[in-house]
Amino acid sequence: MRFKQLQDMALFALVAECGSFTAAAKRAALPKSSVSQRISQLEQTLGLRLLNRTTRQLNLTFAGERYLEHCQEMLSAAERADLALQRLRDNPSGRLRISTPAGLGATLLARLAADFQRQYPDVSLEVSVSDAMVDMVQEGFDAALRTGKPQDSSLIGRRLGHAPRYLLASPAYLAESPPIVDPQQLQQHRCIAHRSWPVWSLRRGDEYFRWQLPMRHITDNLLYARECAIAGAGITLLPAFLSREVVAQRQLVEVLPDWQAEGNELYLVYPSRKLNSPALACFIDVVLQHPVFDDYARELAWK
Repeated sequence: MRFKQLQDMALFALVAECGSFTAAAKRAALPKSSVSQRISQLEQTLGLRLLNRTTRQLNLTFAGERYLEHCQEMLSAAERADLALQRLRDNPSGRLRISTPAGLGATLLARLAADFQRQYPDVSLEVSVSDAMVDMVQEGFDAALRTGKPQDSSLIGRRLGHAPRYLLASPAYLAESPPIVDPQQLQQHRCIAHRSWPVWSLRRGDEYFRWQLPMRHITDNLLYARECAIAGAGITLLPAFLSREVVAQRQLVEVLPDWQAEGNELYLVYPSRKLNSPALACFIDVVLQHPVFDDYARELAWK
């Protein structure tokens, strides 16, 4: 069925309700001649007369009466659709699929999600916690937390903060290993690298050091890297938000404290749409205003 015919069905129902082309044209803000012509074209499309026309009045034919019932059902369905969306705007519901790296998902996002569901209990959350990069649009995700600005122009990235990162190791590992006072000595140590950060960049004043890590111990999960470091497996690079508690407990200590590791940016990413669902719009608002990301950007206590 053509889109124009749906419009003409609504116009026919309006003519039947008003009882004249003149009144219907006024309600529809159309010229009377246009209304009359479109009803005639609708009749020609259907192959049946819908209205008996006289100089004084319009009367529905038998076919017109039957057709009017279906036109009114169509309009009622449209009204129900509008009401359903209005209720959705007033009380967001439905499902949101969120993608997040493991470290963020197990810490900051968990706290944010709890607050979000207290505010919007009718919204269901499906959260994929993985450091594997996913195609958001292809895999049907509504939003994602990502380190680094999105390169895909079809995605919108809203910056949430900058995370300082630190080289850390357990006191036991450092006690049994060669002393380390210079970045060049990292090559003499066991190191646990994250797959997304195969190069460690350090700075001390105007001095810079970049090291491409050997692939002797690599992971795609920061929580794993942290636990390995605590167990004495070597040196790793961790963001402050994932290491604050274990550093306070002296399970990990800073390596090369005079050198500052390069941090990374955190973004909320979602598909570029002019009209997002009410649930997604509320989620975006909560994320952008949530204090949990202050913790993300906070440095460790010794700084």
